[in-house]
Amino acid sequence: MSKEEFIENNYPHAKQAEAKLGVPALFALAQSALESGWGKHAPNNMLFGIKVGSAKDFGGWKGDKQLITTTEYGSTANLQFPYIYPDFPIQTPSGKWEYRIKDYFRAYPTPLHAFLDWGGLLSKASRYTIAMKNTADPYRFADEVAKAGYATDPRYASKVKSIMRDIEAKLPEKIRSKGVSSANAMIQKAKKNLLPILLVVAGAGIVLFTLIKTSKG
Repeated sequence: MSKEEFIENNYPHAKQAEAKLGVPALFALAQSALESGWGKHAPNNMLFGIKVGSAKDFGGWKGDKQLITTTEYGSTANLQFPYIYPDFPIQTPSGKWEYRIKDYFRAYPTPLHAFLDWGGLLSKASRYTIAMKNTADPYRFADEVAKAGYATDPRYASKVKSIMRDIEAKLPEKIRSKGVSSANAMIQKAKKNLLPILLVVAGAGIVLFTLIKTSKG
């Protein structure tokens, strides 16, 4: 799957999650691309790499799980996981400990279920309160999510924002046009609703002018 195909296939899901939960579609799409390698590593629609954790459903998970190999970073060398590969952890130049592990992650019946579950996680967790106050700016949103400790990778914010810029450059024209058409439709609807009010105001002005002119005469 190419990057363009990934964007076209999953942008509608990101927009649905945004409409329901408020999480910016651009950030959601970038996060899913980062986690899944643009869809190349998403077994059972695992687009966001959410672990089973407390097994709480945030809006799209049906309880299925899978054991997946991944990389984690921690501040100590004695973290526990279902399986840690030999010769790990190793200390990085930043002082963090890098783990190559296997852990249990969530599995989903469709990509949309993944977007809704992940969006529910962010929108309902108190640690992302500041991020949810900045949904109008996807890049500020990304920074606040990073500050809240979403990922253990110290370069997380710069990575996801780089992908966001890549997505904006590759967003299919027909999707852009659809967005413009929707905006234009909203403007035309607003104008249509406003027209009767303007006519009433104009009529009232004419009547008032006539009354004033008559009284002066």
